Amino acid sequence: MADRDYERLRDHTDEEYAAEVAPARIKHTVAEPTSGGAIFGFVALALGILSFFTFPVFFGITAVLIGLYAASKGARTTGRIAIILGAVAAVMALVFRVAVLSFLLSLF
Repeated sequence: MADRDYERLRDHTDEEYAAEVAPARIKHTVAEPTSGGAIFGFVALALGILSFFTFPVFFGITAVLIGLYAASKGARTTGRIAIILGAVAAVMALVFRVAVLSFLLSLF
């Protein structure tokens, strides 16, 4: 490059060109879950875990119903986990009871 090109570049080194091509600022809004949905999500999760230890059909179905409500109110993760835990506990309890009853009835 010629000396005149270096002089021209050196004179414009303090300018900022990014503002000319940068997009306009976009305001992002994030929908935060409501506190009511989060509370119902944790209650449903607690019932789903409790259903593995006592009254699995009752607490399992309750966890599924409250988990559905919590998921609709914004607590999707805890609601879905509670739905899965409650459904698994209730189905396992019903299958186990049927298996035990069929075994006992086959003895007679």
